Amino acid sequence: MNLPEINNRLTVDNLRAPNWRDALICGMLFLASRAQVLGMFPFGPAFFAACFDKSIAYLGVASMALALITGGASMVIVKYLTSALVFWIYSRVVKKNSVVLDSVAAGGSLLLGGLMFMLYRFDGIFDLLLLVVESVIAGMMYIIFKKAEGFMASRKTRMRAAQDEIISIAVSAGVLITGLGGIAIPPGIGIADVLSVYAVLCIAYHTSLTAAGSGGLSIGFLASMSYPSAVVTMGIFGISALFANLLKGFGRFGVALGFLAGGSIALLYAGNTFDLPVSILEISLGASFFALTPKKIHDMIGTLFTRSIKLESLDADVRVREYLTMRLEKTAEAFKSLEECFAAVSQKRLKAYNKEVGALFDETADRVCDGCPNAVKCWQKDFARTYKNIMLLLSTIEEKGILTLDNVPPAFRERCIRTELFVVEFNHVYELYKKQLVRVGEAAVSRDLVARQYREVAALMDEMAGRITEGFEFKESAENEIANELVKYDITAFEVSVVEGANGRIEVYLRVNKPSERQKIISVLEEVLETPMEYDEEGSDAAMRFVSRAKYSVDIAIRQTRRDFSDVSGDGADSFMSEDYKYYIVIADGMGSGKLAMSESHMTLRLLREFLMSGFAVKTALDMINSALCLKLDYESFSTIDLLSIDLMTGICEFYKIGSAESVILHGANVETIFSVSLPVGISEGIHAESQTKKLGDGDTILMMTDGVSEAGFGTARTDWIKKEIQKPFDVMDEMAEAVMETAVKKSRGTIADDMTVAAVRLVEN
Repeated sequence: MNLPEINNRLTVDNLRAPNWRDALICGMLFLASRAQVLGMFPFGPAFFAACFDKSIAYLGVASMALALITGGASMVIVKYLTSALVFWIYSRVVKKNSVVLDSVAAGGSLLLGGLMFMLYRFDGIFDLLLLVVESVIAGMMYIIFKKAEGFMASRKTRMRAAQDEIISIAVSAGVLITGLGGIAIPPGIGIADVLSVYAVLCIAYHTSLTAAGSGGLSIGFLASMSYPSAVVTMGIFGISALFANLLKGFGRFGVALGFLAGGSIALLYAGNTFDLPVSILEISLGASFFALTPKKIHDMIGTLFTRSIKLESLDADVRVREYLTMRLEKTAEAFKSLEECFAAVSQKRLKAYNKEVGALFDETADRVCDGCPNAVKCWQKDFARTYKNIMLLLSTIEEKGILTLDNVPPAFRERCIRTELFVVEFNHVYELYKKQLVRVGEAAVSRDLVARQYREVAALMDEMAGRITEGFEFKESAENEIANELVKYDITAFEVSVVEGANGRIEVYLRVNKPSERQKIISVLEEVLETPMEYDEEGSDAAMRFVSRAKYSVDIAIRQTRRDFSDVSGDGADSFMSEDYKYYIVIADGMGSGKLAMSESHMTLRLLREFLMSGFAVKTALDMINSALCLKLDYESFSTIDLLSIDLMTGICEFYKIGSAESVILHGANVETIFSVSLPVGISEGIHAESQTKKLGDGDTILMMTDGVSEAGFGTARTDWIKKEIQKPFDVMDEMAEAVMETAVKKSRGTIADDMTVAAVRLVEN
């Protein structure tokens, strides 16, 4: 570039007249220029280079000159004004935007200005070393000021700031506050020190623990960098900021008390507090002003920090903790139900014994027949008859529960001369023998079943871990967009958290200044997330919670009829929706009918609901219930299970048929039958709980039923009438369920031989 071109670039057109809006930037440059470290003033040139509008460079030079004069810079003022002039020329000539290059230019400008000043006064090599250090500081401060300026310019369109931006903001604020150094009010209270405390408290109140500590350390160092105790002061501010942040749950008064508590502890270790640049009185005043600042002003300050800092990983940790707590609480409820199931088991002993009773007979004979004059005759000469008589005694005690003289068979009483003693000893030995057999038998059965349950619980925990790590993600881009869109409605978001589950369910947690504008918020959420949303609830932390609406809903009707001459129905039916948009319809048919069957089916339904609502997989839940029913040793206990799981987001239906009757599906114009592929639960230790999956859509219908309905009628094609019923044009499922039940009763020809249950289900697109 030749000289005429440079002169052409440096015309008066590059400058403009000042206006009142320039007062703020001039004031900030004034404060930055007054800030000093060890007698050096590198912050003014760095701020001028990074943030000051070069079209009013003449005002910048004047502000720097005034600041340096009032700050005690004396003749060295020439160095800094020369530095500003050199960088202004550089900015006019070099138009390439490069932070690294510009930072080098800022430091080089100060180095050049210092070298020119040394032509006038040079005191030795130490001055040259200080100049190099000062130039490096200016270059680094250029980057810090530039990052802070960049964030402030874009903060309205952003939700987060990087950690280096947070530190840059804190350092920049510390430099500006330090520029007030030397200005005091009676009795010697430094305004800069009070404002330093206030700034640290604001950061601690409106940011995370990490940002509070970083801000406290930065501002603490800058507030005292002209003193030998700068490192000690930095530590005091850092520790106090951490204590303040830990107590922000108690509001601004808690933050102020936390800062004072942290400061008091740090000052005790600092020793002679009179050597510190910040006094206890100044710390107390700063904390008091912060605590007494009106909430409205804090909200304005908080808007800056909330947009930049508050939505850090801490929010994600809080949501994860809430999610884990909810899951574990529901899991505990499910296991409590399982415990109640075991507690209700009858205490009757097993009635199946080992028929090899040789040991029983030998023990009784040793106790009774030893020394009897008829022993040889009974056990050697007439062994067959004796054995037969004792077998009669065994049959009697098994039938009656106890052997007495009244129920001893006459044939035995006539031949035994020690009948009374034999009865007493036989009862005793038999009871011991029975307990041993029952204990061994129960232990063998229970050991296998409990071991199976342990395996099922382990699988359950693995599944929960998978859901926690992979089951949801936080949508940061959506959070930014939501906050920006809400501003258009004059709604400020202090906190936004968007969580999307693996199945597409979206949860939004919001804390805003106008929570009453719920409909406007919903419209923004629907526009940004492109899915229907609805208000769900307000959490314990006063955050509003919105959730996405499912694509489908379910129209369902259930009808039941009990067997003739029965007081209650042994069938049970239930329907419910879990939080992951899974809708479950369950029909359980207990063994037989009446109260016992009702107890079995209702217990099965209750356990299934508990497990499925707490997030267990269907297969795991069925295995757990099967183990529970197998452990009821007092009587045979089993129940059929007909379970339908509908994903309301996708329309995918899974049929789990455990010994149950068939189900019928109407998909468009096609009718399909789903059959059972497994025995009822509670019969064997393992069950075959494989699902049959179908993809259904709007208007598709499902009929579920117990065998009382499916077997109504006669002939090999007895279920044809059900297929015809499902194809009829019913407007609502109540009408279909009623019609199917009436037809089933009619086809039973006046005799209802089994309990009947039917569930009519239709998928409806929202």
